[in-house]
Amino acid sequence: MLLRHVTIENFRGIGRVSLDLDRTTVVIGENNSGKTSLLDVLDRCLGTPEAGEGFEWEYRDFRRGPEGVLGPIRVVLSFEVGETGGGAPFAERLFEPAAVAGPDGSLLLRVEFTGDPVSGAMASRFLDAEDRPLDVPLADVVLSRLRRMHPVLVVRLAQPVPDDDLEWVGHWDRQEFDPARGDDPEEAITQVYRRLTRTRGAIPAEEIRRGLQAARQLRAAAEGGEELAGVAPFGRAFERLLSDAAVVKASPFPGSGSQSLGLLLVLGALLEARGEARMEAGSSPLIAIEEPEVHLHPMLLSATWDVIQGLRAQTLVTTNSGEFLAQVPLAHLRRLVRRAGEIETYELRDGTLSPDALRRVTYHVRAKRGVTLFARCWILVEGETEFWLLQDLARVLGYDLGGEGVRCVEFAQCGVAPLVRLADDLGIAWHLLSDGDDSGVAFAADAGAQLRGGKKRDHVTRLERRNVEMLLWDHGFDDVFLRATGLSAQGPNTPQEERVPPHKVVERAVRAHSKPGMALMVAEECARRGPDSVPPPLRNVIETAVRLAREAVEDDG
Repeated sequence: MLLRHVTIENFRGIGRVSLDLDRTTVVIGENNSGKTSLLDVLDRCLGTPEAGEGFEWEYRDFRRGPEGVLGPIRVVLSFEVGETGGGAPFAERLFEPAAVAGPDGSLLLRVEFTGDPVSGAMASRFLDAEDRPLDVPLADVVLSRLRRMHPVLVVRLAQPVPDDDLEWVGHWDRQEFDPARGDDPEEAITQVYRRLTRTRGAIPAEEIRRGLQAARQLRAAAEGGEELAGVAPFGRAFERLLSDAAVVKASPFPGSGSQSLGLLLVLGALLEARGEARMEAGSSPLIAIEEPEVHLHPMLLSATWDVIQGLRAQTLVTTNSGEFLAQVPLAHLRRLVRRAGEIETYELRDGTLSPDALRRVTYHVRAKRGVTLFARCWILVEGETEFWLLQDLARVLGYDLGGEGVRCVEFAQCGVAPLVRLADDLGIAWHLLSDGDDSGVAFAADAGAQLRGGKKRDHVTRLERRNVEMLLWDHGFDDVFLRATGLSAQGPNTPQEERVPPHKVVERAVRAHSKPGMALMVAEECARRGPDSVPPPLRNVIETAVRLAREAVEDDG
């Protein structure tokens, strides 16, 4: 049974957010976009309550305005369930009265959680597909069973690090792991995990070896069906994690060692998130991991994602790392954007990109530039020249494109249409800059054909000159190109036979210094002359992109 959809209303800073989930889902968004709140809601509704306490909301959970609470908290979780019947296990038959048909014919289990702003009490009920309450016999028993069979484990790697025990110390725990001596594999793995995430200094090989020995012990227990602590909470997921001999036997050194560390980080994080709670054998937890990139080298981060993907349990990951995002298939991505108090959710829709376009976009954007997926606005440019030039000219105008959430993305190797479609699906604003030659005309037409009701001037700039170098020549930077070629300025008194046509001067300069090299020379000269020297067409591109980026996150305060 998978959690397929989450709706949250009036929780902390969230007015409303609606999110579809896959078996593996990776959520990105700026600060205050609701990523942490999403995990907190799942923890409140399906996590394990503190000893002796029930499920309830905290004072800080209720969304407030100048006049007080803006409304009751409301959360709706929709699970997709398999077919049930007389031969089904008790747990499935227990859920059957609450199961309803979804729009696509699948069976859904929909449960609503609400919060009373006065008492903080949490109420719950089951709903049909139209949000009407269902009369479910023994509803409290069904919900209790749901929580036991499908709990949420929230792994928070970004939590503050204690100030003590900051160094690897002593040799007290570097002896070989020995279950015959009563060594607890869970304790050994958790110990290594805590030191990996909360200490500094080189990682002793003995520590990693001991953790891997404990992992092998857990695997042996899982294969033998033993109810060893730690096996039951994750069911077959442990067998999946530990079945690869290459990972289990990997040495704690560069190369395969990163796989070993990734394995121990994930196992240790799961054990620590579970705490003292014990879950029933056969339970299928949703594992929610907040910012797995914290404390990790990019090589280790990649190995950790490989392990996360290997989990059979449903996983939900939030991240702020372009390095991590570069490992994630685009179909798993969900992007949260705050607008006017509500959180809008974006994802790549089925059918938006053909298989070939998806392959090209995946290589071009995700594998090479994962960080661009965090941007508010893309300036689509033909190549490296515009990439460097626009960023430097923006600084002359007083803009920091990175700080504004604007990224230059080259489209020549990928094509305009796939990038525009991806940007639109992910809620990323865009503006195309193309040359005035035949290719540039075609690029501008491709972009214009993708407009979804927007104004063309907000999204497309086609230069009147055949390339950006000739534009710069026309707007007062001819002397830069002349100096680069060793030619002197050509005035009206220069004899005709000594004149060199502008396009020939530009070609010589580019051959001598490259197109990006000339762009940097012009940018330096522009910085010396000041903002008024920035060519108006390029100024317009920069100012339009910054405006679109700011509008993309406009909030009502």
